This record gives sequence, structure tokens and C-alpha cells, in this order.
Amino acid sequence: MLCSQPMGSSKEEMSEEVKTARSYRGAIVDDNAVISINIRWIFQGIALIGALVYGYYRVETRLELLEDKLAEADKQIGDLLSKHIVEERAERAELAEKVAFYEKEFNINPLSWGKRRKK
Repeated sequence: MLCSQPMGSSKEEMSEEVKTARSYRGAIVDDNAVISINIRWIFQGIALIGALVYGYYRVETRLELLEDKLAEADKQIGDLLSKHIVEERAERAELAEKVAFYEKEFNINPLSWGKRRKK
């Protein structure tokens, strides 16, 4: 077969481009370095970043919701505590009155039973 082109100088050999399947070829960084990024890796990277952002958003909203519930629970605990403190004071005052009455009315000291009570 006769060729008009010299041997070893076909179009494929003249093209020095590195051809990869579905890739983007960047500019030459160094004399011999070629950066090529696979498009599938780009989509996977975008999906990974999207998943990380979505996960962060979910964690952040969950923490905000828990903080709101915690503040509400603290308020309810404070209200219940103040209510119980008031009830406890009333019960202690009532008990103090009963103890004073029993101390006044009932004398369990047998040596003082013969003495008259002062009114």
C-alpha cells in the first residue's frame, strides 16, 4: 500500500493528546504532566459534598430542636419546683403548729404530772 505521508507520521501519531473515556483534560501544568479528571469522579464528589452538607443540616436542625425542648423542660421544672416549695412551706408551718400543740398539751415527763399546768 502506497502512502503519500512519510512513515510514522499518521494523524493519530501526530496528535499527542491523551484521550481518556469521558474525561476533561486540563492545561499542561509541567512539561510532562497532564491533569485529567474523570467526569464520574466529579459527579461522585458533588454527590459526596451534597450528602455531607445535608447531613450537617440535619444534625444542626436536630440540635436546635433539642435545645428548644431542653429550655422548655427547664422552665417546666422551675415552675414545678416553685410550686412544690410553696406547698412544702405550708406543710412545714402546719406541722410546726401541730408539734407546738402537742408539746403544750401532752407532757410525757412523769415527774411533772403532779404539777399543775400554767395557763
